[in-house]
Amino acid sequence: MNYATPYDIGIGDKVTYKGNDYDVFINYIKGETDAKGFTPLNNHTILFNNKVGRITCLDYTQLEVIEQITDHGRLI
Repeated sequence: MNYATPYDIGIGDKVTYKGNDYDVFINYIKGETDAKGFTPLNNHTILFNNKVGRITCLDYTQLEVIEQITDHGRLI
């Protein structure tokens, strides 16, 4: 399963990207300002795993969901 929108991506979700498994570390959505005042110009997701470290995904449709931790704030 892939994400339908960037709003579906939750921190801590388990995903596969380019053949490796990652945890979602940060999800930035175009035009939305975060708590520190950063407003991204495009959607991008920061992924993390112990083998590769941090990597940025610029196209959320390439993320394959392994385990979705939350559904818009609710644990599933």
